[in-house]
Order: sequence, then C-alpha cells, then structure tokens
Amino acid sequence: MSSSVPFDPWKTFHESPEEQQAIKERAKYRDAMKAEYRKLYTNPFKPPVGTPHDPALQRWYSARVTHAEYIQPSPRMGLMLLGVCGLGAAIYLLLSNNRMLITQSKCTESG
Repeated sequence: MSSSVPFDPWKTFHESPEEQQAIKERAKYRDAMKAEYRKLYTNPFKPPVGTPHDPALQRWYSARVTHAEYIQPSPRMGLMLLGVCGLGAAIYLLLSNNRMLITQSKCTESG
C-alpha cells in the first residue's frame, strides 16, 4: 500500500512557512555550534582558551548562582523560615537570659 504522494519531512506536521524558517535557523545555529566545538577540540595547537559557549550550561550556571530568584513561595518555605527565625530567637533569648542570671548572681554575691 504505497502512497502516490512522496514523503516530505517539512510537511509532516504541517508547519507554517515561518515555523519552517525558524526550524531551519535553529538547525543552522546547531551546526555552527558543532563546527565550533570540532574546531576547538581538534586543533593540534590548542591555545589556553576556555570551552565553547553552550547556552544550556549558561542557563544552568545562571540559575545556580542566582538561586534566590528561583525560590518559589510555598507553605513549606514559610515553615522553614519560621523555624530558622524561631531557632535564632530562642538562642538569643537563652544567651541573654544566661547573661542576665550571671550578672544578677555577681551582684548578689558582691553586695
């Protein structure tokens, strides 16, 4: 059962001409990135330069460095904040109460 219409991969999903152009541009960009990678890693006279630019790694490093911008507010995060602040307040109160008791005991002993 063969079809009389030849297989055309650009019309498989019925993309518009703009979408087809965008697909071709992305493929061209990928080919340029691959060529840059091959050029850097097959150079027998490797200069001391870094790695080729990878946009995915750039996004990952940016997200890792600026993780505070990516924290989503949730009840769990609120409870964690409350716990950390509560623990800090409890430690402060214990230390200040201990200091006050030591001061009072010194005052009562001396006079």
